[in-house]
Amino acid sequence: MTQGVTGTPSALQDKIREIVAEELELDQDELSDTGHFVDDYDADSLSLITVIARIEKELGVAVPRDQLTEMATLEQVFAVVGQYATGESRGA
Repeated sequence: MTQGVTGTPSALQDKIREIVAEELELDQDELSDTGHFVDDYDADSLSLITVIARIEKELGVAVPRDQLTEMATLEQVFAVVGQYATGESRGA
């Protein structure tokens, strides 16, 4: 059962940070908002797809796969997930 997106933007960001840190095998305090997943944390495309899959499952937010290229940092993930969590889309 999915939790859905509830609570404050801060709570949503905390959960996203937790998911990303777990999937990239980092401590949450090692993960900066602007660190590049591939360049700074040695993530690969499979781990990034897993991050999106967990966000979708655990937060109930559908993120189109073509958005993956726009989600290279935690800050960008917050922006994209926030966009789809509120029902906005860009010509999808």
